[in-house]
Amino acid sequence: MKGDFTRDTFHSEKHFSRVLMQQGRVTLDADHNEQAAIELHHLRTLARDVIGPYAAPAGADGGFVLATDASGGFTIGKGRYYIDGILVENDTDHCTYKTQPDFPVPADDALLKAIAGSANAEGSLSFWIYLDAWEHHVTPIEDDAIREKALGGPDTCTRAKVAWQVKALPLTAELRRKLAAAEQTTTTQTNDLWTKKAQLEKQFQTVATTDTAGQVNVLKQLQPVDDQLTQLTRLALLPVHETLLNELIRISQAFLVARVDPGMKTEDACVTPPASKYRGAENQLYRVEIHRGGMAGTATFKWSRDNGSVAKAWLGGEGGELQVASTRGFAAGNWVELSDDTAELLGKPGLLVQLVKVEGDILSVDPSTTVPPISNFPANPKVRRWDHVATDAVSLADDNAVPIQESPAGATPDQVVWMDLEDGVQIQFSNSGSYRTGDYWLIPARVATGQVEWPQADDLNPQPLPPHGVEHHYALLGAVVRLRETVIVENLRCEFRPLFFCAVPTAIPGRTNVIRPGMLLAKSESHATTATSKKTAPRKKRAVKKPPGKSG
Repeated sequence: MKGDFTRDTFHSEKHFSRVLMQQGRVTLDADHNEQAAIELHHLRTLARDVIGPYAAPAGADGGFVLATDASGGFTIGKGRYYIDGILVENDTDHCTYKTQPDFPVPADDALLKAIAGSANAEGSLSFWIYLDAWEHHVTPIEDDAIREKALGGPDTCTRAKVAWQVKALPLTAELRRKLAAAEQTTTTQTNDLWTKKAQLEKQFQTVATTDTAGQVNVLKQLQPVDDQLTQLTRLALLPVHETLLNELIRISQAFLVARVDPGMKTEDACVTPPASKYRGAENQLYRVEIHRGGMAGTATFKWSRDNGSVAKAWLGGEGGELQVASTRGFAAGNWVELSDDTAELLGKPGLLVQLVKVEGDILSVDPSTTVPPISNFPANPKVRRWDHVATDAVSLADDNAVPIQESPAGATPDQVVWMDLEDGVQIQFSNSGSYRTGDYWLIPARVATGQVEWPQADDLNPQPLPPHGVEHHYALLGAVVRLRETVIVENLRCEFRPLFFCAVPTAIPGRTNVIRPGMLLAKSESHATTATSKKTAPRKKRAVKKPPGKSG
């Protein structure tokens, strides 16, 4: 979440149940945000415990049903699905693979190419279809409706939404091998249980009918076997689901450590080393974000001292002149990222360019840089400021971000690679990390303590942490197979049934006026019939007496 936040204080391992406001105290955004995070954590944990890792409600409300489309692709059914307790909703009446609201499917998508390929084409034309969901940050740049127009449209609160994408994973030879192994494991377990059950049943038959204790003992052994067989039958496809989902990355296998520079060490007792202290003049929330993914040597990162929150809508301009909604927060020398919703939803980095001048509502880019036209950024184009710079120790990579340098495996303290951000804040990437564009870490730096807030081990050394986000959640939906000119769509969703039920009323001892099923309906029909008959019955005419002497 690239917002102007104080810090992110929610940690599930602290087991807080709520935030308690006190009178006359300073209130921070972190307090309100932590209260929402606590409630969301409780709600999603409960939903996962009851529903399971992923499932749709049985019946009409269950969503994401796959069906063959007349155009040759497939549709994604309207409704709800739960992944790790997170509610995922599809509100589109006729949603196809190519028209998903949060997935601008690229033209070179492997599934689209396979579906549109030659009818006589051979090769891997089988795909697993899965659902990918995560929390996406929404600001007034992406949705202007959250801006309050009555107040002149100031930037107030932002939003988080559950974004989702239905994607395809090719069924490779290696994946087929893993699936076959998982299926064999399940088959072996089932066969072993059936064999054990048959042995116990035979043993039960040999126990004398007078040996009640012996029969009970065999039945006690038979019960868990039956339970396991029932469980394996109900979850017959679970190994398939888990085998395929294990191929996907929920959160990157990368670790980072943050600290304040301990300063120069000296053995001279007469020389006082400089203090280990954050030297910034203001409290900051540093954000370290992966720009280009991959392994060390390829991957790069960028960083911001204010959580990447300085971003403005890109309105137009020509060449290297960028017209924005406001230039506040930008200065000559800044590196800015040109991006839009399409790039962010596809997990692609934006274009980093350097500013040479800021004047009026125009940001001028280094003239030696070729800036693509704004038409290349069709969905809410934006300009975001980052604070990294080239230094004598580190040169920027060809994408204008900072190359990731890792400490070697088993490094001694003198071999550990610490990378400087600014004002004494340092970071270290652990060895053999695998990085994904958009991974980020947050580092609060505080003037009052002169330190950064980062968890420490018992020896007071800072601990390596995985990325704070973005965490993805997955569920298998089905498969699509193309056999020459025919596209076959198969659903493999999991479903759950509500616990709700209506029981038939039974007689209560001592009472005879218990309502039975149908009584109310019968009475209603009876009353309706009586009322209808009274309303439609012919009415007798009353005789009207004529005054004397009158006629006609």
